[in-house]
Amino acid sequence: MTALTDAIRNGDAEAIETLLDAEPELVSEMEGNVSPLLFALYHGKRELAHLLLDRGAPLSIGEACALGERERVEGLLTADPASLESRTPDGFPPLGLAVFFGQPEIARLLIERGADVSAAANNALRVAPVHAAAAACDRDTMRLLLARGADPNARQQLDYTPLHGAASRGDIEMAKLLIDAGADPAARGADGMSPPEVARKYDQTAFAEWFESR
Repeated sequence: MTALTDAIRNGDAEAIETLLDAEPELVSEMEGNVSPLLFALYHGKRELAHLLLDRGAPLSIGEACALGERERVEGLLTADPASLESRTPDGFPPLGLAVFFGQPEIARLLIERGADVSAAANNALRVAPVHAAAAACDRDTMRLLLARGADPNARQQLDYTPLHGAASRGDIEMAKLLIDAGADPAARGADGMSPPEVARKYDQTAFAEWFESR
């Protein structure tokens, strides 16, 4: 871990400023396949991501989507329409990042521009937009994805489906939406876990009881 990513992880804005004052180029240096800006978002440090942007961090379309920079997203799409189906260096598509990081307006923009609603991350997580919507408890975006043909039984890491994601959040309404759209209630992950078992793992007892009483 570099000094910059260590400071980001610790939420130390002052240390970040000091490091960038001494070495401004650090703002664009990758840690593995992850930029400092995305590293901040992955660790729930949105304010630090904005700090890095203010200090000159370059912004790819995936990063712009995750950060909620709609004007940047529109500009990047206009300049390069093919960027709609690009991936961040660590493998995530713009649509999935917009959904996961709670940017439903940008997600809708991307979908209306023709983004592949089934585009999964090309990394070990294999997260598709439907998994991101389940994780974010974003039912409106889930409805839109399903209406555009997204698979309610798509498999991500551990072969979990969106229904497993809804279970981990205790989101009964999301589960109802998915089942109505054709999600398989009997789906099990590669670890053998069913949705109610996942719910209990995450202390979502009400979800498990509802699911089993259906």
